[in-house]
Amino acid sequence: MRPSDAPRQVYPLASTALISGSILTAGNFLLAASGQRLGLFVGFGALALTLRAVRTLSTRVTETGVSQLHWGGRVQLSWSEVTQVTRTPRSFTLTGDERRVVVSVEEFQDTAAAISYIESHLRSNFRSNPGAGVS
Repeated sequence: MRPSDAPRQVYPLASTALISGSILTAGNFLLAASGQRLGLFVGFGALALTLRAVRTLSTRVTETGVSQLHWGGRVQLSWSEVTQVTRTPRSFTLTGDERRVVVSVEEFQDTAAAISYIESHLRSNFRSNPGAGVS
């Protein structure tokens, strides 16, 4: 596969989460200004939604591997470094020796193509690394 064969990401869920997080953050400032304890709860909700959106919006799936932003900066994981894969209907969690990247397949224009693209890269990796597992 060529790099141009990588599935196109569209980010509908991340965009929704980012907008929701922004609205909740604005609401949190209003609640905090009035002294409400609910403001703390709303603030944590806004932070969680915003962090999920940033992680998803920063995810890149390429011919060489996957990467995304985390607390400590951009985490890059090449396909050959993947030692464990956990799959749900909505995501792949790709784990290496020291890094982990969660790829939400719902963020791609063609979910089936995204799953196929990721699995095609993992199969060759796991054939060459018999100690690795897919769960």
